[in-house]
Amino acid sequence: MDIIVTLTEGEFDILESWLGVGEVQPWIQHALDNKIGQRVDATVEELTEFNANKLNKEQKLNILRGVKLKTRKERDGIL
Repeated sequence: MDIIVTLTEGEFDILESWLGVGEVQPWIQHALDNKIGQRVDATVEELTEFNANKLNKEQKLNILRGVKLKTRKERDGIL
C-alpha cells in the first residue's frame, strides 16, 4: 500500500539540510517502520498470550491476522 506524505518545499528543505540530500524519504520510512514495529509489539502483548520479544516480525503479523482489531472509536468507547 502506498501512502502519500505531503511536505511544503520549506519543510522538505529543512529536513534535507538536516539529514542530507536524498535522505528525507528513507528517514520518513524508517520513522514509520519504527512506530509500526512498536504498535505491532504492543498489540501482540495486549491482545494475545504471546511474548512479542520472542517472535520475529513475520510471526507477529501472522498472529495478528487472526485477531479482531478494534477501531479507534471502539477502543475509545465512542460507538
